[in-house]
Amino acid sequence: MDSTDEILKKIIQMQNSEGFSDQQMADKIGCSRPLYQRTRTRKIPVGGMFLKGAMKLLVEEVVEGRKAVIQRKTRETNINLELDIDGKGQWDINTGIPIFDHLLSAMMKHGLFDIKLTAISNDDDTHHIVEDVAICLGQAFGEALGEKKGIVRMAEATVPMDEALATVIVDISGRGYTVLDLNFAGNDMPGFPTDLVRHFLESFAIEARLNLHASIIRGTNDHHKAEALFKALGRALDAATMIDQRISGELPSTKEYLEG
Repeated sequence: MDSTDEILKKIIQMQNSEGFSDQQMADKIGCSRPLYQRTRTRKIPVGGMFLKGAMKLLVEEVVEGRKAVIQRKTRETNINLELDIDGKGQWDINTGIPIFDHLLSAMMKHGLFDIKLTAISNDDDTHHIVEDVAICLGQAFGEALGEKKGIVRMAEATVPMDEALATVIVDISGRGYTVLDLNFAGNDMPGFPTDLVRHFLESFAIEARLNLHASIIRGTNDHHKAEALFKALGRALDAATMIDQRISGELPSTKEYLEG
């Protein structure tokens, strides 16, 4: 069955499941009721106007509400996070750790994710803030993606930052796993131990239930390395979470099942 027949089949399934009238479906697609009826009953082939409107409608159905609100309050931290996967790269981030805010904002900006994040430390421990933000952000991605239908699923990005170069590859498989090659030198990250980058990525991948492979290919300055890494993470996640219109409504898996 070719792609136009698949799209028509999904439109008819949507109409039946939602109980929409032919006029309501025509309005949603942006065509006349007679055109919708004749296309639905296959009296005429799927045309350009119908196809364009139907594909847009199917994508909107999948991405509608790809948002999450996560709150986490422990003896160590108090975190409030709002995430919109289908955003414009807008951020409002305050973790109390300037370099961490900077790295997260780079991830959101280049991933085109919208985020509101406040993180308060109850014990003035940088480690606990980074760990709990990673947990909440991973949970937010997992919740916002829902059933993961129609997503591209696997993607990669390589990003330079002056002399530094970093690559991130992700697979939103439902299984949290990391392989990291982070050759930090221990310079120019005041108040932020570079091992926290590793801990952030591992905690994030576990909670988001995705495979994450990250490598710092080269570089001298740790700030540049970390920034390239977070930008690459944002771009890889953006590409992996995009909806592929060809499989809108379907799981990107031969098993028709993603873990988690």
